[in-house]
Amino acid sequence: MRPTCPARFASRFEAFSAIGSTGDGGVNRVEGTEANGAARRQLVAWLEEDGFTVRIDRVGNIFGLLDFADPDAPWIMAGSHIDSQPCGGRFDGAYGVIAAVEVAAALRKEFARTGARPTHNLAVVAWAGEEGARFKTLLGSRAFTGETPIETILADTDAQGVSLREALASIGFLGADPAPPIPVAYVELHIECGPRLEAQGGRLGLFERWWGVHKFDITFLGEPAHTGSTPMERRKDALYAAAQVIAGVRHLADAASSGDLYTSVGKLVVAPNSPNVVPSAATASFELRSPKLEIIDAAEQRLMEMVSVACATARAAYRIDRDVLRRPGRFDATLGALARRLAEPFGVEPLAVDTLPGHDAITLAAVCPVLMLTVPSRGGVCHHPDEWTAPEDLALGAAWLSATLRSLTLDGPPACAPAPPHPRAA
Repeated sequence: MRPTCPARFASRFEAFSAIGSTGDGGVNRVEGTEANGAARRQLVAWLEEDGFTVRIDRVGNIFGLLDFADPDAPWIMAGSHIDSQPCGGRFDGAYGVIAAVEVAAALRKEFARTGARPTHNLAVVAWAGEEGARFKTLLGSRAFTGETPIETILADTDAQGVSLREALASIGFLGADPAPPIPVAYVELHIECGPRLEAQGGRLGLFERWWGVHKFDITFLGEPAHTGSTPMERRKDALYAAAQVIAGVRHLADAASSGDLYTSVGKLVVAPNSPNVVPSAATASFELRSPKLEIIDAAEQRLMEMVSVACATARAAYRIDRDVLRRPGRFDATLGALARRLAEPFGVEPLAVDTLPGHDAITLAAVCPVLMLTVPSRGGVCHHPDEWTAPEDLALGAAWLSATLRSLTLDGPPACAPAPPHPRAA
């Protein structure tokens, strides 16, 4: 049940973790940076070494293809992402990619040795721009599924005005290869990035549902003025307005008795950002997360009420620069039942957990059945250098992924309702 080589997986994972290392256990491989390019080059080298056909599409997604069956046979896909936050952990995303490469390469050797005849082909993927640290989030998977036009994604810019197209070209990963077909099943192995598995003593988890999130970038607009000579009653202070709303959305979460509302402001950009000038603009990135759409909607209404009151108090105006809603949802139950059965030989009962963060798997769920497997995160820590999962849990998760991909490539996914057609962007 374990075609992966634990020693080689551990060696490759450690080598990969050194790319973009921050020296304290973490990594900085933000999309389109030189460290990100180095990680991409290493991944491509391993894929080629292991006999994959490598394709790099127009938005920088890296696909490793194994034609286990007829070239026209359906595809199973597995993977995650290799970009990170500026102070990210080394397990987030990269674990799922390296494990998928190791599992797929081992299955290739196993099938050749045993003469097995798979019915489905297998693709490993490293999605571009998942984290949203420099550009918007989930860029690669949104391009692949057709959720967002490719040209729109390539035109996305960072804070310095550099486009994704330019960033990918600078590291040699503005590809031109066609992406493989939409798979008939997508599997993603990921660390939990949360405390629930560890708290319950679980070693394997199934993400059965994802929380929804409403994201807003709101710019508060005032006027620049001298902080010494301008009377308080005449100031139009954009940051003062933003600060009131930032504090207010935190109070929304604190007051939610059910614990089903998480709020945050993770980014604030102030102009002119000078200590002696009343801020003329302040852009804050708000997030409202919940497993229930009605809670998100109610929180949005309160947020906008706060914005109106804060702007009146600060004599400021506002504009909404981004308004994106991801609805709560559930992953494919039939694939989940299969994964549970395949975990039985390990003597470990997978626990049902929610994923609060977003993943590429959520984007894929619009076009095909999706399965997310997970392993514990120590202390629930994620997006931090102290992010950690025990080696034995990493190996167990990879073994579970191996059993799952073996079953899916040999026999195909269990009978289930097909996802609705979702044309890919041109």
